[in-house]
Amino acid sequence: MKKSLLIALVVMASILLFGVGLVIYGNSRIPEPKFHGKLKDLLPPPPSGWTMTEKPIADTPEMQKAVGELLNYDDGIFVDYSDGVNRLSVYIAYWTPGKMSHRLVAGHTPDVCWVGNGWKKEESETISGLSANNKILPPAEGRVFSAQGHNEYVWFWHVVGVDVKSYATGHVPPWYAVLIDMFERGVNQREEQFFIRISAGHPLGKSEFKPILDAILTRLPLPGNKSDL
Repeated sequence: MKKSLLIALVVMASILLFGVGLVIYGNSRIPEPKFHGKLKDLLPPPPSGWTMTEKPIADTPEMQKAVGELLNYDDGIFVDYSDGVNRLSVYIAYWTPGKMSHRLVAGHTPDVCWVGNGWKKEESETISGLSANNKILPPAEGRVFSAQGHNEYVWFWHVVGVDVKSYATGHVPPWYAVLIDMFERGVNQREEQFFIRISAGHPLGKSEFKPILDAILTRLPLPGNKSDL
């Protein structure tokens, strides 16, 4: 019995050491970036009857919550599209490989930052079935937040390398996130990242949004679209 326990402990310790070694190696290995453009160039011009207004990144709830921290993004863009009645906001941030831990970036999703800025999360779901250019896009995280009598409908993605990352907690990454990453990503721990958020004061499936939303989805740096950038 004691011998079996000792063997089990040795095996567990070996697996743990191997995992730690993989994480250390993965954190020291920085791949080349695949994205070389400007985020602003990814966004489509406004369709007829719409305007496009670029806004300061500091106006986003993500950056307001990050005061005192350094998200250290390499490029960012925040714009409002409007037809005079409807408004559609797009926020994208980009980090080159090795610039920022994806667990830290995952700690600044709307689930954390918006709630930290006084918004209340009313609904949470996964938005599946999105497509662009006849390609199926990865599911988005869908949320409805409210503040001072206003609802904001949100879709967001955290892209790490060629995958969309979610710890499915609705909060900051769990303490065991490093173990999840070890088994899911192996040595690929420092890939480039995008955080993408689309939001509006009405459900994003509203017909008035379709022309501009289709144009945006077609050009977002999401898995399935990246080969076209």
